[in-house]
Amino acid sequence: MKNFSLLTALWVALAVSSVCSASVALVEDGQPRATIVVPGDASATVREAAQELSAYLEKMSGAKLPVVAEDSPVTGTRVDVGLTQAARKRLPEDLVGDDERVWIETRTDGATICGGGDRGTLFAVYQFLESLGCRWLTPEPENELVPRRKTITLEPLKLDTKPAFSWRLFSARKSQNERWGLKLGMNGFYSPETAATNGACVYWPRSIRGVHAYYQIMPAKRYFAAHPEWNPLLGGKRAPTNEARNQLCVTAPGLADEFAANVIRAFEEDPGTPLVSISPNDGSSWCECEACLALDRKLCGGRTTQQGLAREKPFMGDRVFWFANEVADRVARKHPDKKLLVLAYINYAEPPDTVRPRPNVVPFLCHYAPADYSRAINDPASEANRQFNDLLKRWMRISPDLMIYSYVSKSMWWRLPRPVMHNFAADLKYLHALGVRRYYCQSSLSDWPLDGPLYYVIAKLLWNPSGDPDAVAREWVDGMFGPAAPAMTEFYAEVEAAVRKTGKSYSDNPRTQAAGLYERASLDRAMAALEHAEKTARSDGAVARRVAEVARTFRYGYWMIEGFDQSAKLEVTGDPACMEAAQAAGQKALGYCKVSEAVDFVKRWKTGAQLGVLNSGFGKEETKGGRRCWNSDETGPGDNACGWATFNIMVPDRSKPLVIEMDVWGESQLSSISINTRKNVWTPIRPRQRLSRKPQWDTLQFRIPPESLDHDRVAQHLGFGGADSQIWVAAIRVRRGE
Repeated sequence: MKNFSLLTALWVALAVSSVCSASVALVEDGQPRATIVVPGDASATVREAAQELSAYLEKMSGAKLPVVAEDSPVTGTRVDVGLTQAARKRLPEDLVGDDERVWIETRTDGATICGGGDRGTLFAVYQFLESLGCRWLTPEPENELVPRRKTITLEPLKLDTKPAFSWRLFSARKSQNERWGLKLGMNGFYSPETAATNGACVYWPRSIRGVHAYYQIMPAKRYFAAHPEWNPLLGGKRAPTNEARNQLCVTAPGLADEFAANVIRAFEEDPGTPLVSISPNDGSSWCECEACLALDRKLCGGRTTQQGLAREKPFMGDRVFWFANEVADRVARKHPDKKLLVLAYINYAEPPDTVRPRPNVVPFLCHYAPADYSRAINDPASEANRQFNDLLKRWMRISPDLMIYSYVSKSMWWRLPRPVMHNFAADLKYLHALGVRRYYCQSSLSDWPLDGPLYYVIAKLLWNPSGDPDAVAREWVDGMFGPAAPAMTEFYAEVEAAVRKTGKSYSDNPRTQAAGLYERASLDRAMAALEHAEKTARSDGAVARRVAEVARTFRYGYWMIEGFDQSAKLEVTGDPACMEAAQAAGQKALGYCKVSEAVDFVKRWKTGAQLGVLNSGFGKEETKGGRRCWNSDETGPGDNACGWATFNIMVPDRSKPLVIEMDVWGESQLSSISINTRKNVWTPIRPRQRLSRKPQWDTLQFRIPPESLDHDRVAQHLGFGGADSQIWVAAIRVRRGE
């Protein structure tokens, strides 16, 4: 692996002097020649840092350096880890208390590796180990690189640095992800159980985990029976709050008091956590009571918003932050130093019109709607990002301590190629220039075969956003793929070019955005580079395994993209062969990866090829009266859940009537189908005859006049079902009427 890296460049840039003229041995010919010294009252974090240094030096050389408390006998070279009395004499006066500041100095008589606080000491140890060649490329232990050498010497070094962003957070979830994050200098979200050994990195309190919090803080199972008025009024009835849909009635008397009391209790149960989320649930059912609506009228005129949304929705920004302030005032009396996170998201992404967040409220701005991940946030060529950039600047004017919620891993993109590394690198530089200092990555860190060096680059640039992302990415690719690195570099370049060359935008919906997004020639060149990498890597087991994991994920994406492209071609040409091609490509994709969303979509293509039309919302294939058929209520018969099936038919000539014939089981509950136009108008069309209501197959005929067709597109969108309607269909045929 090449020795030059972003970290090396940083060390060179920050080096203020070369303070030792000759190297000093830590290990010589496999024998320890140094002692690691910690303060006599060293914290668990500092002891952890010292043990990590000793453990990795042993992995490198086979020699175990002892760790002793200050004032103990020292054999050989002295390496101070943490704020020992000896170290304090050498440190800058302003270092102590600057928790994440890193100080590393080597001398002819030893080394000092410490931070302004415990966390800085831990980060300093890992940065020192990086200077010796260690690399942690992904969270998986098998992807760490530890150079083997019998002799380890101290080279002339002097480093004084600290991270550019104060909160550098991601969804750790697994312990190995947390350990990887610490080694790369991330400081949360971790767990309360490990706070003692990581310098009290940021973590959620045990009772309120994650961002969507109304349902956690005020669970309906505890409160609904006694206080239904704290839950939203929807359609004239009080409904229990829940994670997926219903919010709270924020104007209800007593709610803010109880809500704040539960937040205070969470802080008291986990005093080490610096923050908690008090954000709304991940849903759109807002209370419709007169008091809440009157509050909206008072604060923002009861206006609507369409910022990044498909259609206008009531603007909830003032309501959300008004309630947050009510809670924040109560919490601040007990915990003035704690922060309360509040999402700025969907129809409350815009800054409030009149409400201004309290100092202890941190707006958590989501780059989601509006969003365009094909370009950087400040790229004026993107209308979605222009809107988001406007939101960002407006938020910074009223709340400069906000945090960015960045969709580094976008689960709704179905593991299709998503080349965003350069865009996210540009975003970090831009956000830092704006004054943003808090950055959260929505990422489980579980998909490096898809995202490549993305996580590694972001972690590094959160310390130094002006760094060269290409240099960091080269370091990662060289380390991961060794002899196959040149081919893999070409692979990543072609995947990125595939999106850049089409110039199309995308956010979160492959169903509507994946078709035509990728240039096929670039994908073909990426595939060729990957095949070359596979051949080159055969002689190296670890590299071959890594290349194979990337290849499996990419081949899945390659064929799913072909399926989307064929499906889009069907809607333009009406050629039924395209549906067969889409289904075949989808099945091939699933042979490499079983992505749940893709499985459902490929089933739609398969059913379309069998049923005769592209469709969604149908249940599993079954048999009635000796024929293969599908139920339009995919939720299942008799479950009282709503089912709604749709299908598309291709009509190149919209000047004449359309006749649709459907083979329907006679006992079905079907009285009409509805055709949709892009104005979102659904027109019911009744059949020329009724169902027999007998256990037999009937053929219903529907005649759709030209005026009911959508004249702006070939694909006509139809639907039927609803409520718990059970409708079994065996075939759908289309012909032109007279």
